[in-house]
Amino acid sequence: MSSTQYMPALDRYVDSKYCVVNRIVWVYDSSGVQSKSKYGSLYEPILITQNANAKYTFNYEDIMVKARTGAERKLIDYRKTPPQPYSTLKVPGNVWNFNRFRFKMDEYENHPTQKPEALLERVILASSNKGDIVLDPFSGSFTTAAIAIWLARKAIGIGNNPDYFKIGLRRTGICTEYQGEMLCCDKSHKTKNKSKNDHVDDRQLALFASSK
Repeated sequence: MSSTQYMPALDRYVDSKYCVVNRIVWVYDSSGVQSKSKYGSLYEPILITQNANAKYTFNYEDIMVKARTGAERKLIDYRKTPPQPYSTLKVPGNVWNFNRFRFKMDEYENHPTQKPEALLERVILASSNKGDIVLDPFSGSFTTAAIAIWLARKAIGIGNNPDYFKIGLRRTGICTEYQGEMLCCDKSHKTKNKSKNDHVDDRQLALFASSK
């Protein structure tokens, strides 16, 4: 997943190397400061890919959502023999609605592009099985690794920012103290966009976490 302005280039590259199975649109609410010079962004694209000749995991039964059409109206499906009510559950479509994070929300971390836990939970449940390894090479606030471990997967998270690395240590349960510093969730101030100033250097940090 990436910002809308970067996705076309990534989409073409991925399509040349793999097979694109789905293009998901993650839609979120529009609260907060909005641009006065252009239209504000209300969605983020997500690519679901696979190797061209390989099978891929899709655990649809683990991600079923409420079916609002027939089930809520108690309609009968007369195409079936005998006729019966429409199913109350269905597989999600390719437009997902998960709200973005706001300051001091329970899941909030001091990171500018933190993803909702529920969003990553759906991706990981559908695309992996218990005991599988989930890799996130751009871990940010390490939500992917934390949710993977919570769902009984193993995780490898990679980041190059020391502050975010410490968030990862805490969220994955690896340790509560690092180099004499107690690792606590910082909700004392709004996020400064550190990711714009990050750069890859000899301080590259990798976090390897496994489920217990």
